[in-house]
Amino acid sequence: MEGEGCTVRNVSLYLKHGAPPVINPDGSPFPEEFRNISRPPTYNLEFLTDQKQSYINVSSPEPGMYFAAIFLAYEDPRFQKISQQGLTQSCRAYIDASVYVSRVENPTIISENRIVEVVLSNASRHFTFLAPEGLDSALVDVEIADIPSKVKRVVLRIGARSPPTEKVFLVEKLLNASDPSAQIAFGAEPRTWYYLAVSAESSSDASEKVALNLHPKFFSSKLPSSDTFVAQKHGNATLYNMSVVHKYYQMFRLADVQPYKQFDLVRDSATESFAFFYKLQPELASNSFVPINVTSEEFSVLKFELQRGVDIGGTLQYILAFKPRISRTKHTLRLLPEPESHTIVGCVQRNHLAVPVWPKYCASDEDSFLAPIVLNATVSNSTVLIPFPESGDWYASFKLFCGSCEPCDCPAACQAEYERCTIGCELSSSENCVAECSSKALSSEKCAACDCDGPCRRNSSRSCSSSVIFDVSSRPCYFGECGKQGECGLFISDGVAYSSCRCSNNYRGFDCSDGSLATPYYLVLIEFLLLILSNVFFLPATYIAFRRRYYVETLAYFSIFLSSSFYHACDAGENILSFCVFRLGALQFADFFSALLAIWLTLLAIADLPQLALSLLQMGGSIIIAFCVNLNRYALWIFALPSVVGVVIIGVSWYLKYRKYRCRFVDRRYLYVMMPIGAAVVAIGLGIYGLLQTQDNYKYLHSLWHIIMATGVFFLLPQQDTFEVAVLLS
Repeated sequence: MEGEGCTVRNVSLYLKHGAPPVINPDGSPFPEEFRNISRPPTYNLEFLTDQKQSYINVSSPEPGMYFAAIFLAYEDPRFQKISQQGLTQSCRAYIDASVYVSRVENPTIISENRIVEVVLSNASRHFTFLAPEGLDSALVDVEIADIPSKVKRVVLRIGARSPPTEKVFLVEKLLNASDPSAQIAFGAEPRTWYYLAVSAESSSDASEKVALNLHPKFFSSKLPSSDTFVAQKHGNATLYNMSVVHKYYQMFRLADVQPYKQFDLVRDSATESFAFFYKLQPELASNSFVPINVTSEEFSVLKFELQRGVDIGGTLQYILAFKPRISRTKHTLRLLPEPESHTIVGCVQRNHLAVPVWPKYCASDEDSFLAPIVLNATVSNSTVLIPFPESGDWYASFKLFCGSCEPCDCPAACQAEYERCTIGCELSSSENCVAECSSKALSSEKCAACDCDGPCRRNSSRSCSSSVIFDVSSRPCYFGECGKQGECGLFISDGVAYSSCRCSNNYRGFDCSDGSLATPYYLVLIEFLLLILSNVFFLPATYIAFRRRYYVETLAYFSIFLSSSFYHACDAGENILSFCVFRLGALQFADFFSALLAIWLTLLAIADLPQLALSLLQMGGSIIIAFCVNLNRYALWIFALPSVVGVVIIGVSWYLKYRKYRCRFVDRRYLYVMMPIGAAVVAIGLGIYGLLQTQDNYKYLHSLWHIIMATGVFFLLPQQDTFEVAVLLS
């Protein structure tokens, strides 16, 4: 922390891969549309400004851009002091960040359909392989050729885009002497490097060598050309199957191949920053929503891409709704309800698709999580908002279910037999044996209950269909706005562009909807009235100056009344009550200039200067004050300059008068009563203004400041006989 006397502060740091972190350090709730979806983790570090080093350890980091949000720890703005610039110590905190990387040295590149023989000692070995374009499933066949007796087990871990660790991995498999082989299956991302870490755990410190064979293979998700399954094209939609390996890895269910339709969406940009839309190709020509027909026999996938850097600062929205069912007769149109049994489960995920599963889940690799979208007869549309989305390929998947689910209880022996058969099919590249494996297993009496669709038993007689419409788009902030209590702003911080809401009236949250700390309307009205009506006290001050024949000062005090009233009418009221006759900056200048000018003119009046000197100082001071207020109206020296110079002028003027007359030349009552009281009143006002104001008490103390300063004029402004010759000669 820079600056002498600065206290140690807490600092918060949030780090995230791919996009700026989405945080709420004030504890305000996120909008309900922010659903639970799979995204990169956000790392948090809390440390002090004590010049000690702190670290964030990111295991198995993904390659690409990382974004950090760093700020002094959150403090309740209601209790933050409003201090004059220069009156308190100016403190700044600087962050010096360094990145240290531990790399895996020279991982061995292995290719598809080649058996790699590996000799492994106690140290881990790393291998890497690339998932080709158009393939979405992978299988690594592993077999231990030789394992010493002292080796307890062999650990295999696979990671996507970065080497796996003990805690961060995509899939893990343990082998030993009694279980020397395995098939590691997982959903693959096209054009992605995968890393395989192999290590041996031994009961001795001596180096033990383990020999094993690795056989990676990738699979296309297109339907095979057979009598049972035929690849189809629907416009820009391609019909895919759910790969056997993918099905095995996802659900571990004995089931027929389940197809899905993939729609590659086309981007349509708007003029507003972070505003763009994704549409089907026919939608670009018709400029209207094109529904997607869905059935319970397949699920649909929307694929779209977010560009790196330029698309991550807004909020991605995914809206899904049933297409209205309309019944037409000769003269009327009637809206029909969606059948109560119809349910759509929707998922959205980056890099690879998640499979909708009954009744409200999404399955992805080894994970299963609540689906962000569930549509039924009572919920006709649903929205998912993804703030600051990561760049890359995104997949929005959804499936129609017919509403009932008879649990599918498949015996373990049947499942194991099916898995062995299907894995063999994949390794042998046979096109038809997958269906044969399923038919063979289901034909046996003990496995008749294994005809499953996810966790439910398949019922071919119960199928359904419907149509859905969707909206995949991006907008700044929260649906492009921030409600009535906020304003959507576009910001650039250290080269990172993003959108965010600026809330008013102590509202909080990503969308400025949290009013738990908001000022009630009656208090807003009190603040509005106090800050304006307290300026009425300058009208008596104006009258006093006029009665005492200080006409320039009369104009100055009346100017304070007008400028301060109009300024606070525009600035106060928390954007709920406001009345701006001019722009806020001009009104603020007039308020500060009038206040400083009144201080200057009052001090010159106390000095009792000759008319020539008084005129020159009044005019010259006005010009200098106007320049200084325009330069920096918040600094302490702006108030100190006219005050100090004015007091010096009073001292010089009174000293010269005393040398000339050699007697008391000021009225006794003014010198010993009015002036000390006025000085004390003004000192109290300055103390309140500079030391005691906070955001919470501003409306009360600043209004009191108006009253005190207007009262000070009554005591400090001399009367016409304060410096009369009769007094000087007495």
